[in-house]
Amino acid sequence: MNAPFAIDARWYGNAGSGVATYAHSLLAGLMEIPAPDRICVITNHLDRLPEAVARCPQFNFINLPGNPMSIRHQRLMPKIVSGHRIKCLHTVDTHAPIYAHCRKIISCHDVIPLVLPHRVAGGRKSQFKWLWRQWLAIQFRTACRIVTISECSQRDIISQLPDMAGKIALIPPALYQPQGRAADHAEPQEDWLPATDDAVILSVGRRAPYKNLPGLIRAFAELLKNHQHPCRLVVTGPRDTRYTEPETLATQLGIADRIVFTGYVDDRVLSQLYHRAALFVFPSLYEGFGLPVLEAMAAGIPVVCSNRASLPEVCGDAALLADPEDPRAMATAMARVLSSSHLAGQLKAAGRTRAGEYTPRRMAECLMELYLSSGD
Repeated sequence: MNAPFAIDARWYGNAGSGVATYAHSLLAGLMEIPAPDRICVITNHLDRLPEAVARCPQFNFINLPGNPMSIRHQRLMPKIVSGHRIKCLHTVDTHAPIYAHCRKIISCHDVIPLVLPHRVAGGRKSQFKWLWRQWLAIQFRTACRIVTISECSQRDIISQLPDMAGKIALIPPALYQPQGRAADHAEPQEDWLPATDDAVILSVGRRAPYKNLPGLIRAFAELLKNHQHPCRLVVTGPRDTRYTEPETLATQLGIADRIVFTGYVDDRVLSQLYHRAALFVFPSLYEGFGLPVLEAMAAGIPVVCSNRASLPEVCGDAALLADPEDPRAMATAMARVLSSSHLAGQLKAAGRTRAGEYTPRRMAECLMELYLSSGD
């Protein structure tokens, strides 16, 4: 079958992954816009596709199980490209098939292992920083365009690989909300959710050091000590045995009974937590974009956010920004929101407006324009 455009979306089913959310949003947006031809979608989780996506006549799905980063897939993908006569392939992360005979568009969300290697010290990309840099250079040289998601990421890519500046296209990602998430307002029944009237401060993210969870714990301790707000902190995100400092620090500071570490939660529970939360806090030291901030804004939660990397660019005036390495500054920002219903209301309204600017349709339209201009 002739499929001029293809999307390598093999991260689609990876729960909790930002790249998976990116793939979700792209396919959802493509369903809303006309395409000149059917689009080939390569996925390793065909069984996890939503029914509406799986039945979309615009998509021709190919299931390729296994790890998208494997050498095996480097061998198999060129055969798929050739067999389906694909002219332009978009990979949603930096693992495009090097020897595929087609024009390639590669999405690069960030280069954190290169710009902050000490903040991802437990990851393979930082341990083998030189090798990762070489891999990116090869990927970018064989691509016709490099898509990145923020001005911050664009600057950092150029700082690390300046010869690639002319290939970069800046296309922000979209806020993806699974059907039913916003409508599910039943109270969570999980035992770990505080069964009190205390204000719930919510934070969502992985355990990597650059996410700065210890900084959040210190800021929360400062809030409890100096601002006298009856509140609890709920931290969601996959557990990681490499990074246990947040729990240890909470115990050392004597506030472990005021903090809940949930581990990974699914969309249903996350929706319930967003509904329950009085405040969302995102203390990250670096983000290529920071989609959890937009999720919170869309749910109508006031946001206190780090003032680093892409986050001021993403938030605009819809959040209170503070230095994530200054616990007092973060605590003061949290206290301002919790003590002022007027300020909280302003942030809620501004946040909903801001989140509404990042739609799957807008993202898909920009990428389709890139596909069309890169397909010859």
